[in-house]
Amino acid sequence: MKKIRHYIEYKLLLGIGFLVRGLPRSTMLWLGRIVGDFIYFCVPVRKAITLDHLAHSFPDKSASERKKIARGTYRNFGMNIFEHLCIPALSKDDIRGIVTLADENVLAEALERKRGVIIAGGHFGNWEYTSSAVAAYGYRLGVVVAELSNQYMDKKINEHREATDAVMIPKGASTRSVIKLLRENGAVGMLMDQDENEEGIFVDFFGRPCSTAKGPAVIALKTGASIVFFAAIRQPDGTIKVVFEPVEIDYEAGATDENILDITQRCTARLEHYTRLYPDHWFWMHRRWKTRPEMVQGSA
Repeated sequence: MKKIRHYIEYKLLLGIGFLVRGLPRSTMLWLGRIVGDFIYFCVPVRKAITLDHLAHSFPDKSASERKKIARGTYRNFGMNIFEHLCIPALSKDDIRGIVTLADENVLAEALERKRGVIIAGGHFGNWEYTSSAVAAYGYRLGVVVAELSNQYMDKKINEHREATDAVMIPKGASTRSVIKLLRENGAVGMLMDQDENEEGIFVDFFGRPCSTAKGPAVIALKTGASIVFFAAIRQPDGTIKVVFEPVEIDYEAGATDENILDITQRCTARLEHYTRLYPDHWFWMHRRWKTRPEMVQGSA
């Protein structure tokens, strides 16, 4: 039964994609916002979780202000869905016209070290178009991706992601492929803002500890690769500006627990910085604080 449901969802996705690809970008984004509103008001998937997260993260804001942010988050999600479906119809020139790589010199200078670059960020703005744009601008890029439960959609979405020559690296078996690409002075995109259960390390995010992927820090210290943080910010005219910031790394200190924690905290702090500036850009629906330190300590 689940396989049939997944196939129906997949066909529905293909149908929607066929319809929206022929629309002007402004109309497509407008429809995405409408879909986001529909989900927020009529099919409130994880709405309670979103509002709870916002209440903890922005206690100084009123309930109405937090609801406005939550609605914006769902609108951003709706736009992301439609934008992703449009990727197969976009040329590299189209993508470069939509996405601007601000501070591109940060990325270029990091690659001049000849140790590769980990481009780290979170589910913020349009993170998918960032990978498409980096590849479209001529950088050799691999992206670490998690597998979706719907295998039909997983295959199709990865095909969309690879349309601009970015290489998909499955999360479950990524380390060897990531290290190989970095040693060839390539770039690797990694999102590090999902709950990592007992496998992560706890860093502060909006005043609360959250289990966070330590892979970017560990791999950077192992290979000597740079880490560059990115945030994809939506602009009023419908374009997307991707900002890059270098992340400080003390390579001489080695892969100690303290050093790994410091690097991971720096990356997370930059995500919080941009989320405070553009709170409706982050994916508040995710159970980011699901794993608590006492849960891990209790199972040790």
